[in-house]
Amino acid sequence: MLKSYFRRSELRIFEKIRLQDGDDGFFEKFGSLLRQKSQIDEGVLKSSLAPLEENGSGEEEDSDESPDGTLQLSQDPECTSIDTFATESTLASSSDKDISTSVLDSAPVMNVTDLYEEILFEIFNNIGCENNEECTNSLVEFVQDAFKIPNATHEEIYEAARLKEPPNVRLNVEIIKAENLMSKDSNGLSDPFVTLYLESNGSHRYNSSVKPATLNPIWEEHFSLPITENARDEVLIVEVWDFDAAETVKEKVNKILDVKGVKGLSKLMKEIAVTASSGKHDNELIGRAAITLKSIPVSGLTVWYNLEKGSKGRSRGSLLVNLALSAEKNKSVAVQEHKNLLKLLLMYELETSQVANYWWSGKFSPNAELIRSQHAAQSGLTPFDCALSQWHAYSTIHETHKLNFTLFNSIMDVVVPVITYMQNDSEDVKTFWDGVRRLLPSCFAVLRKLRSKNTSDKNIIRALNEVLDILKKIKELEVPENVDIFPKSVYGWLHTNDTGETCNIDTAIEDAINTGTREWLEHIVEGSRQSKNTETDDEKLQYVIKLIQMVRSDLQRAMEYFDKIFYHKIQLNYSAVLYLFYDSKLAEICKSIIIEVCNNIKRLDVPDDQFEYLPNLENVNMGTTLFEVYLILKRYVQLGESLCSEPLELANFYPWFERGVTHWLDISIIKALSRIQKAIDLDQLKAVDETVKYSSSAVDTLSIFYQIKIFWQQLDWPEVEGSYIFVAKIVNDLCRCCIFYAQQMSRRVENIFIADDNNKNFILSEEWCIAINNMDYIRQSLPSFIKELSIDDIIKRLGEYRTNLEAERCASTIKTVIENALDTERNQIVELIEIVARKMAPPIRRYLAEGAEVLAKDSNSMDQLMMYLESSLATLYDTLNEINFQRILDGIWSELSIIMYDLIQSNLDKRRPPAFFQNLNNTLQTMMDCFKMGNLQTSDIKILSSIQSRLRLYSLETADLIHQYYLERLENQKSQESSPYGQLTVTAQLTDSGLLLNILNARNLLPMDSNGSVDSFVKASFMPTSRFNDVPTVKTNVHNKSCFPLYDQEFRINLSDHQRSEKNSLIVFSIKDKDLFGMSSQYIAESYISFADLEATPPGEQIMMNLSRPEYTDSESLRALEYRLGDKQAKDFLKKLKNRSFS
Repeated sequence: MLKSYFRRSELRIFEKIRLQDGDDGFFEKFGSLLRQKSQIDEGVLKSSLAPLEENGSGEEEDSDESPDGTLQLSQDPECTSIDTFATESTLASSSDKDISTSVLDSAPVMNVTDLYEEILFEIFNNIGCENNEECTNSLVEFVQDAFKIPNATHEEIYEAARLKEPPNVRLNVEIIKAENLMSKDSNGLSDPFVTLYLESNGSHRYNSSVKPATLNPIWEEHFSLPITENARDEVLIVEVWDFDAAETVKEKVNKILDVKGVKGLSKLMKEIAVTASSGKHDNELIGRAAITLKSIPVSGLTVWYNLEKGSKGRSRGSLLVNLALSAEKNKSVAVQEHKNLLKLLLMYELETSQVANYWWSGKFSPNAELIRSQHAAQSGLTPFDCALSQWHAYSTIHETHKLNFTLFNSIMDVVVPVITYMQNDSEDVKTFWDGVRRLLPSCFAVLRKLRSKNTSDKNIIRALNEVLDILKKIKELEVPENVDIFPKSVYGWLHTNDTGETCNIDTAIEDAINTGTREWLEHIVEGSRQSKNTETDDEKLQYVIKLIQMVRSDLQRAMEYFDKIFYHKIQLNYSAVLYLFYDSKLAEICKSIIIEVCNNIKRLDVPDDQFEYLPNLENVNMGTTLFEVYLILKRYVQLGESLCSEPLELANFYPWFERGVTHWLDISIIKALSRIQKAIDLDQLKAVDETVKYSSSAVDTLSIFYQIKIFWQQLDWPEVEGSYIFVAKIVNDLCRCCIFYAQQMSRRVENIFIADDNNKNFILSEEWCIAINNMDYIRQSLPSFIKELSIDDIIKRLGEYRTNLEAERCASTIKTVIENALDTERNQIVELIEIVARKMAPPIRRYLAEGAEVLAKDSNSMDQLMMYLESSLATLYDTLNEINFQRILDGIWSELSIIMYDLIQSNLDKRRPPAFFQNLNNTLQTMMDCFKMGNLQTSDIKILSSIQSRLRLYSLETADLIHQYYLERLENQKSQESSPYGQLTVTAQLTDSGLLLNILNARNLLPMDSNGSVDSFVKASFMPTSRFNDVPTVKTNVHNKSCFPLYDQEFRINLSDHQRSEKNSLIVFSIKDKDLFGMSSQYIAESYISFADLEATPPGEQIMMNLSRPEYTDSESLRALEYRLGDKQAKDFLKKLKNRSFS
């Protein structure tokens, strides 16, 4: 069995391959395969890009201030066929000669030799470090190389610097704050102030302000102390005192409520005693610190010092102090010197270290840093002066050799807070904005070149962060009116240059992003397209796909790497800016190509409804590329709608594809019908497995529907009217496919005829049942497939877009199409069932006719009939589903009823005896039992009852038939409410020995004489006569001339037990009129009563019966009697009946 299963599976796979090869997998390509490819492409685009790689260049990592952890963007796999766009014009490094020239030309205040002499002088008179010969010589050699001074000139300047007088040095002190000071007052607090002086000049002291009632005072006060002796030998003394104000004894006593603790009270008592005795109020020392000046470095020092007093180890608090040494010099000259010094040092640094663009971040070599800091210290430059000088110098160098943006960002943190409060016409403000003007082009270049993969852009994420920080800080500042930070000569790419609008940082950022995006788009557009003259339609569509994928990849990178940075720094939705720029450009490119391709599609002439023949479409095919473009555009628009709130041009892309979708639907119906036909031809009409009762062609047909459904779901046509038109076409096509399948499957099995060994009987095979199941399976599956097309949602949207009335009409149209298809399929199934029943009819007719013959006692026709029926019904029951089994039972029974009627009629004409019909009735009962398989019964109860009733009648003997007629008359009598012939009243009771009958009277008898009276008597007889042969007829006396005769005559009639037990036995009362001479009697009317009625009547109760005359009506009993013309009893009865009916 397992081997058989695998064999069927192999055949099924082979058939499936043959089916798909027939149309080159048309439906799979546009259905599941297209969906799978679309999902894979979307997954690739939505998956995380390759992680940013850390810089792997060892040499660069070893360079000064290498930004750790800087990340590099990976190259998009979609762009591998196109060189990554990069322009080196703004990023290229300049030669060392160019740098030197630009720096030297920018020093208008003093020449290099003057600056060189000043630096040598500062080396010889350094501040804040040990002055040894080895250190001095190293610095001299370094500065000679940095300034590129020839030896002869160097010797001359060297001697001049040696002979200069040392500079005047000052100690700059900032008293910042103190913490945890010792309490000196009775309230547990102190009123501290600071006194500071040089140990060599203790008489010249400097005091801070008093901070009342605190142990953690904050001063932030500055002092500048001149140093007359050797600065390296000086010591700074810093003392913290508790201030005691001049108070009277009374004032001190009033402080008693502020006293804190026993110790505080003791202090207060002591102060009161001192004041009372001497009137003194001296300040008390809290603690002091001694600071040697040789410990102060050239860059200054900020440090905590512990306060001490004597040799006691008790903590007295700590003091935070900032200390720096400086020389006295003209500030303007010092600032200009510092600017030029920074330029020369940086130029030399870049030259000797071969630092790459965007790498140097502010860290000099040790000698250069010592010279810089010594010049700043001896020039008395503040941190702001140094930062502004760096801003000027570094921005100047940055124009020719790009420096790290981190450097400028950190400088701005120092400069911007001070610049904000300066006048716009100050020199410092001008210096700052000159630097901004020089720095901005490189900042915007970073925004434009985000897609570059140059070595200089490896730190693009770090650089972008720093650039946006810089732009944010600049944006928050007010640009002076006389400053133009966006000159047209530099910013030719700005959009505002064309519109004449005022440009600011925000608009410049967006223009920079759009400019870079435009340059990159132009590059990939040209780089990915072949010659327009040689492109096929498919190549044009592939070009559109490639273009959109590259744009999607760019947007994906923007969302993954840059969106958070832009929004966090400057509240800009970077990917939305990109998308809005791409939107109009892609719409223009894609629309022309797609419309051109769709216009090249040749329209098909598809037949309307009935396909008597299938058009040959072997050479008509359609690639999936057009719909790949549709799907990728749909996803691209969905992305845009999630990013942008503005209307999008590409949102209306779907009308471009209308002709393509229509063409696909035209092809699909022909392809579908062709594949259905082939599936039916290849179908072996065997169940696909043991769990189902349908074969391969049904599965193949539904797989077509499934692929069409997938195609429609992917299409997801956004416009509601077009969506309705397309889905209505799909529904109509699916219905046509169902009808076509039913028709072709029916034709397939009609030609299957399997006969028995004698070639006489039609053998019902499994193929017929599978065909019926297939048709019904397709029919039942159709509504669910159509529902999955989201028709209800489309109708609902149509009602919202138009009116509910129009939506209802559209829904009604589709419903009618579906119902017509289902009805047609149902009729086709019923027709096939009728064919099966008709093919089974001849052997059933033959077996029935042979089995009913009276003379064929030894015939086995009945056995053969039952075997044939049982075999056929077993096949039906095992193969058909429940509904179709019931249908075919009804069909067989309908055919059987026709056979039975025909047999009954034909054999009545042949004057067949009752035994024939008795046999036929027995056969029918046996078949009825056979038809009750699986608790299923035929639904044609009326036909069954009619056939059984006729057979029972025709199988009765003549006397029984007559009796049956009188039973019918009894029922008719009971239904009469009144009678024109009068009424008869009797009493009757069945006894143990017979019947006690009392004929009482008659009323309103019909007068028979001309005088209006009647001479009547009653005659009582029993039916059927065959049962009461030995029972005599009884009659009453004649009552003359009365229409209301009173008979009142009793009769005792003996009856056997058998005669009394038959409930359907009848007593027939006939009333007659005796003529004048008593020679004959004239029939008036009659009435009837059954033994069952007698038993139901209480003893002694009068029974009134309406009188009637028998009618010669269209009765089955009379018709059966009429067919017995050779039977004397029947002939006499009919003659008698006619006489009575017309008397």
